[in-house]
Amino acid sequence: MELQFINEFQISKSDSEEINSFLKRCFPDIDYEGRDHFKQLPHYRILAKDKGKIIGQLGIDFRVMNLNGQAISVFGVIDLCVDPQFQNRGIGKALMNELEIIAKNSSDKVDCLFLVTGDPPYYERLGFRITNLTTTWLKLDSFNNYGVSTEKIADAFFMVKEISDRKWVDGDLDLLGYMY
Repeated sequence: MELQFINEFQISKSDSEEINSFLKRCFPDIDYEGRDHFKQLPHYRILAKDKGKIIGQLGIDFRVMNLNGQAISVFGVIDLCVDPQFQNRGIGKALMNELEIIAKNSSDKVDCLFLVTGDPPYYERLGFRITNLTTTWLKLDSFNNYGVSTEKIADAFFMVKEISDRKWVDGDLDLLGYMY
């Protein structure tokens, strides 16, 4: 297996189509409408390839957020998935480990890794912890902006893993953009 870190604008048309195909297999309840992403394009991706075929991907959103009135820079995890035929082989863990290596090599620019999930135990095994936040974000769906919302969200878990010396303190988080 080969891992490839790539800028989003460098994704080829064939890779984009391949990503769309397995996103639909991994998340069958979501209508991707032909896209290779859910709500918004990531800035970067890590692609897992086997014999040239994409078998996993992790989108990365590089963003500054407002945590309790202070700027904090994050690599946000978007659409981590592994083709169902290749699951349970450590590919997701390899993608997440590669993200952490890239972030630690950029620790003067990246304070933490951040994600939103419905499956906390998987990420807890990778060193993430659940946060307790009141969150503000831009509500996006299918390229439509539905305004800004602030609330505690009960049906999703916000998780963080510190990368730099900067500590994450739970409280109020403004994503300064859309929710992953």
